[in-house]
This record gives sequence, structure tokens and C-alpha cells, in this order.
Amino acid sequence: MKTNFSYALSVVLLCFFMQLNAQSEFFSDLSPDNKEIKAEDFTNLDTDYILEDFQFYMENKPEMSEKVFATQVKPEDLLFAVQMLAIGVGFGFGENETQWCFHAAYHYKLRQFQRSALYAALGFAYSGFNFNDQKQSLIDIQLKLLMFHAISKFNEIRLIYGILGAYGFGNEKYNSFTTDITRVTLALVMGFQLMLATKWTLALHTNILTHTSRTFKPENGGEFKDNFTNVLINKSNLLTLSLLFNFGK
Repeated sequence: MKTNFSYALSVVLLCFFMQLNAQSEFFSDLSPDNKEIKAEDFTNLDTDYILEDFQFYMENKPEMSEKVFATQVKPEDLLFAVQMLAIGVGFGFGENETQWCFHAAYHYKLRQFQRSALYAALGFAYSGFNFNDQKQSLIDIQLKLLMFHAISKFNEIRLIYGILGAYGFGNEKYNSFTTDITRVTLALVMGFQLMLATKWTLALHTNILTHTSRTFKPENGGEFKDNFTNVLINKSNLLTLSLLFNFGK
């Protein structure tokens, strides 16, 4: 029994010293004195799997395209204020005169859609022009139905389009002669809105098609009317710049 234990202990010690010898030879091979380190030792590293993983990620990385965003965005994720107040100025060009206006309006959101909102707007505009001895000034009461449609990914730019109806009254003076004027206007509106901050936006819009019916009543009696249609920016289609304050969500 004692002899068998001696044999077993001898075998274990022999294996242990053989292992130490093998490790000693391994570390001696790594010594700069015994082995030259070559560039090929690094180029032979197996990096193919790293490149394959990177290529797979680049080919399958998640992207939010405009089309995907349009289908996945929820209406409540887009900021369309319940109410907006607008003030602004506008100008237009006639044959000889430059027409101007100051305007203000209150907008109320009627309905919100996937990427747009429908607003009703009630406002007024004070407009006129001066040319030589001729001066005209009118006040318009306006009612609009406008659609604000987000055309950028983060809703900071919106397309504005809709219809406008207005009733205006005022007068025109030429020297000391005065004529009372009333007018009815129907128009198609188009423009753009830019988000400046959560509460403030800037809008640029105009009437791209306008039909106007006017009635003139000179102070010496009588009455006459005229009707005309304007397309794009001209004497009666003013280019208007508006600053809007948003409140409510």
C-alpha cells in the first residue's frame, strides 16, 4: 500500500515539473531577446468577424425616414396650439401705388389630423394706399378657414392653405372729393409658418387667387360697382408677415 502511494506521488510530481518546464519555454519564447516581433503577427489576427458585425450593423441600423415618421407619428406628438393670436403687416403693388395693411386675428383649432390642424380665424385688417392726391383707407372684417400642415420632420415648418371671406368698408378721397366704398372679398390663401419657440411662430402668406366686388357711392350721389379677380401678388393680393402667439394645447 505504501509502495503504491509512493509511485502515485512520483507520477504527480513528474507531471508538475513537466508543466513548469513547458510554461518556462513558452514565456522564454515571448522574450524580445529570443523572438523578433513582426508586423505579420498583427495582420494575422482574426478580425473578419468584427468587420462582419460592423457591416451588418450599418446595413440594418434603425433609421427614421420621412415616410416612416409620417406613418408612425401620433397626432398628440405634434404641437398644434388650441388658440393663436396673430398680428402683422402686409404690402402689395399696384400699377402706380403701393398698398399696405395692418392686421390682427384670433385662431381657434377646430380639428387635428395626423400631421395637420384645421383652424377658424376671425380678424380685421386696416389697409390703404396713398398716391399723389388720391388716398384710400378700408377696414375689413375677415373670416378664414385655414389648414396648417407640417411639412418638416419635427413640425417646425408648416404649409398654410385655406379660404378667406371678408367684408370691407371705408372711403377714397381725391382732393376734396370723397367716395364711400364697400367691398366683398373671396380668396384662396397660401403661405408658410415657422416655429420660433413653443409659444411663438412666424407666418408669411398671401392670397393666390382673389375675387373682389366693390360698390362706390360718391358724395354727390349715385352708385356704381365693379368686380375683378387677381392672381398671385399684386394690388389686392398683399404679401403678409404675421407674428403668432400660441396658447393652449
